[in-house]
Amino acid sequence: MGISYLGARMMWDAKQRGVCFDEVLTLGHQTLRLFPSEVDYFRNVYRSAVGTAPTVLTENRWNDYVDDFLRRFLGTKTINVLDVSDFEDADTIHDMNAPVPEAWHGRYDVVIDGGSLEHIFDVPTAFANLGNMLKVGGTIFINTPANNMMGHGFYQFSPELMYRIFSDENGFAIRNVLLYEARYPGLDLTKKHTVFKVMDPSEARQRVGLLNKKPVMMMVEAAKIRDVPMFTTPPQQSDYVVMWDGTDVARALHWRERVKQVMRSLPLPVRAPIQGFHQKRVFSLGNKSVYERQRWTPGRRG
Repeated sequence: MGISYLGARMMWDAKQRGVCFDEVLTLGHQTLRLFPSEVDYFRNVYRSAVGTAPTVLTENRWNDYVDDFLRRFLGTKTINVLDVSDFEDADTIHDMNAPVPEAWHGRYDVVIDGGSLEHIFDVPTAFANLGNMLKVGGTIFINTPANNMMGHGFYQFSPELMYRIFSDENGFAIRNVLLYEARYPGLDLTKKHTVFKVMDPSEARQRVGLLNKKPVMMMVEAAKIRDVPMFTTPPQQSDYVVMWDGTDVARALHWRERVKQVMRSLPLPVRAPIQGFHQKRVFSLGNKSVYERQRWTPGRRG
């Protein structure tokens, strides 16, 4: 479980927007994995923001725990590490397949998951635990597999799931859902400075899928805006909700049905590759109607 440049950058940017990091919970004991140019980036932005050079990261070693970064860069006062055992010096022992004690509710300003949720079988309980432990006004940061990582954990999650979980009905507002690609299964072995901001499928009125050849991770930033029980009504996939309530049916019939009628009139050997090519374009990071490419380049070493 580790935090690379993009995850650290997301939290640093959130801190600059005023997100409070006083009381932090991490799922598992997170490590920090930065390339030299990325270390220099954080030292430079810290110097620009604070006016003095940081006293941490001068001797940064790959895979050091993230604790010093949280304290010195993000102003964290208290860090608790939750895990199912004390194997990595966790101080809060709990199996996330079971609800957390009520005494832990509303305790933290920030909850960070750098790669644990996909290993927990009871996903709804695990997500509800995260939400319950967060204060109103607090923020959840998640980094989790999204594509081409079968076997890493029990699950790979979709942007649709995150938008439905961290919804207004569940007391949350999404700040960011981002995807990024890596070259290798060991995600921290790749410098990753390009992200793709993902549109809510409910707003896009279409499924947001991805067919690609590289491992893909998803980063989520969501704020708790009020304290309500999560999953009182189970989330539903948005494109089915549209079909069930008839939303946009008339508009869709206006031109989509005409296209479908033309396609259905073609012989299958002709129709299949045309439809398949269209599907590959829709389910690609080049689909600008649902993916916005952003560069988070750390800049030159200084």
